Amino acid sequence: MGIQRTFGKLGNRSMNRLQAGLAASLVMPDRTTSCKVENVSRLGCRLQLAEPPRVGATTLARFAEVEALGTISWARGERCGVKFAQPLGLEQVERIRWIAEHASEHETETLTGTPAVWR
Repeated sequence: MGIQRTFGKLGNRSMNRLQAGLAASLVMPDRTTSCKVENVSRLGCRLQLAEPPRVGATTLARFAEVEALGTISWARGERCGVKFAQPLGLEQVERIRWIAEHASEHETETLTGTPAVWR
């Protein structure tokens, strides 16, 4: 039997993360703020935002057609980690990956599916 080794920095993570770079919003009891999802897994995500909430705060992350309830697990500078209350489904992760890899196509898809309110 060989020794199992991991490569790269996983820290406390039990799953690999998908690099996303997606616009998002973070909903908290006292405010909603814009942010960027830097990476995501089925269990959580890393956000970049001007004022991260305190560790332990309950939040709702909205990005890439996903709404995920979670708790702030860490915060440093302009970044924080969200641990999701329920793991994302594989279909959701696949959709996030598609959106991250096809940003312009997704924007066109979103705009053509949105009614033109300003007519």
